[in-house]
Amino acid sequence: MLGVGLGSDRFGEEFSRTGEELDDRVRGRMLDESLEILAAAWSGEVVNHRGEHYTVDGVQFLPTPVRRHVPVWAAGFPGNSRPRQRAARLDGFFPVNLSSPEQFAEAVAQIDALRNSSAPYDYVAEIEPGQDGTPYERAGATWLLSNFDPATVTVDQVRGVLRDGPG
Repeated sequence: MLGVGLGSDRFGEEFSRTGEELDDRVRGRMLDESLEILAAAWSGEVVNHRGEHYTVDGVQFLPTPVRRHVPVWAAGFPGNSRPRQRAARLDGFFPVNLSSPEQFAEAVAQIDALRNSSAPYDYVAEIEPGQDGTPYERAGATWLLSNFDPATVTVDQVRGVLRDGPG
């Protein structure tokens, strides 16, 4: 699976320090266009693309992925309509900045209302290491992701979560 999202400049200023696009709406259009290019490339056919942000001339992605369809999960703020619409077109959603299973259930309901498919769909909930994920599973989570503080995480903490397994 491939996880995608807009990212943010507000924590480490990764975009502004490297001259990347800062406007979320523009980055969203760039993401959508790049996902179209990737889907075409994964087919194994030669890709020619002229878009608002990208030009691709005669690129062929070989070997093709083993799976005919590579699942794509989108991260995003569930309160914003474009990330919800993007996520509904894809294979999974990782709503960010939620603080309760109730908010997670609301995000699941929003995406479910937008989806036009009965294909399997994944919802990713972020929980603290050692936190009981059952309320999030009841709210619709199909995957649980442990949230580690990047400034303080240790290899032993990660090993402990992997060793202990889910809730």
